[in-house]
Amino acid sequence: MPSEPFASLGEFLTASEAEALAVQFASGQHVLKALSVVNAARRGEAKQLLADAGLNHEHSERAAGVLSAIAGAKSLSRDLTPVWTMPGNEAKIGHLTGEFHRLVQAARQSIVCATYNFEQTSQMWKVLKKSSEQPGVVVTVYVDGDKADAAKVRSQLPRATVYRSTELPNGRRVVSHATFIVIDHEVLLLTSANFSFSAENRNIEFGLLVRDAALAESVESTMSSKHGSLYELVSL
Repeated sequence: MPSEPFASLGEFLTASEAEALAVQFASGQHVLKALSVVNAARRGEAKQLLADAGLNHEHSERAAGVLSAIAGAKSLSRDLTPVWTMPGNEAKIGHLTGEFHRLVQAARQSIVCATYNFEQTSQMWKVLKKSSEQPGVVVTVYVDGDKADAAKVRSQLPRATVYRSTELPNGRRVVSHATFIVIDHEVLLLTSANFSFSAENRNIEFGLLVRDAALAESVESTMSSKHGSLYELVSL
């Protein structure tokens, strides 16, 4: 069998998806049942790629072995991909807005993101809401307490957890200028772009897509450790 189907499958699946599928096949689950661990928006393509690679419940040990190898390779890799936003069609290497949406829509477990500003003109306004309504996907958003309207963001994302930068004892509010997205504790997109129409379409913005589970989890841990000191929970 040619190697292309395996390469395509390995490129498409995240490490957590591959690991979860491997567990499903190892326990003897039917391919349709096994695919329930993949986000519904990605399930159709994952099913086709598995079929192209000849991986199914009829040869469960082989399927589990291949998928475990994909998960292992991805967990050890530290791929760096540059992503750009530029006016018109000037961005030739990646596209920041496209990566925003692709990553968020692919989330199976969690989305943690931070932005200085979060405007309603941003396409992320609707994309994050849709993702937060997916079963099993936990969404956490951090915004700047002065620049972003945290109450509106919380109203738009009633199923998400929203934090804003807090005021220090001297009365000055902390400026939260970090801008990133972490997907499923393993993929990190660092970017100069805020969640706004101009940042996603008109500005020159640069980011790096990093596949490094340890780094992604470190970012999440650092942010959560600042709850109650640098960030406060926004209630409905």
